[in-house]
Amino acid sequence: MFVAVDVEAQNVAELSANKNNTLYESSEGSLSNGKGDHIFTGVTNNGDIRRALLSFDLTEIPSGSQIESVELRLVMNRSISGDATNTLHEVLTDWGEGSSNAGGQEGGGTDAAEGDATWIHTFFPDENWQDAGGDYRSISVSTIDVGGSGSYTWPSTTDFIDLVQNWLDNPAENYGLILRGDETGGVSAKRFSSRHNSTTGNRPVLVVEYTEVATTNETGAELPESVALNQNYPNPFNPQTVISYSLPATAEVEITVHDMLGRRVMTLMNERVQAGTHEVVLDASGLPSGIYIYNLRTAEQSLSRKLTVVK
Repeated sequence: MFVAVDVEAQNVAELSANKNNTLYESSEGSLSNGKGDHIFTGVTNNGDIRRALLSFDLTEIPSGSQIESVELRLVMNRSISGDATNTLHEVLTDWGEGSSNAGGQEGGGTDAAEGDATWIHTFFPDENWQDAGGDYRSISVSTIDVGGSGSYTWPSTTDFIDLVQNWLDNPAENYGLILRGDETGGVSAKRFSSRHNSTTGNRPVLVVEYTEVATTNETGAELPESVALNQNYPNPFNPQTVISYSLPATAEVEITVHDMLGRRVMTLMNERVQAGTHEVVLDASGLPSGIYIYNLRTAEQSLSRKLTVVK
């Protein structure tokens, strides 16, 4: 018999950016700064927009882990404005960091190199964004106001956690983040340290707290081939019984109990579960005698069985 043993461990990963760049507003799409010391957001004195791109590799986090919180830490080192709202968004298309390096203050960028992201290019000079200025979700995953020079943290939110969880579960969909400054209220430009900054401690960091659930197979048997919901044991019972179920892959699982009229009377669990065979205890102390239906639901499947409470 296959037995899965779940061992949970809380961990923190501090991930360095694996690429970054700045989108410099330009109708020709000729400017970039892939290897520069800085990335930029907001609106310059000339009225031109800057947007920062950041990407993080999650391979340090074990596959199947549950993301608990996510923060982005950046150091802002130069400003030409007061407080400005800076919002993080999910990027929807892959993009590049070429060898361009603006030098100086870097605010104006430099000629884009092959493979650079620019205002109109994902990879200069041949591949383009669908929309100039980058392809990204309009709804932000985290927002803060950035004022004077110093360290800033974009806080964990449900949307931020869900995004990073999806990246972990589906690595091919990880195209990183775009950081936008206030682009509506005049001058708002901010300069942040990039992953190439000479001061290592000032480089971008994505801080991810996660729970690693290691599922081990005590007998060396193969993982289940399909979702299964087993008959509870004992049955009939009073007051407790055990329900076992199997998953071929990590999934969000909800197990509920309903009376014969279909009314939910109990939720036993609603959480993310690793592949393997698992057990949950049903305590019917608060239920009258009778026949009930217990249901297991994942995103792809719903299974039900009957159980009997006898008092």
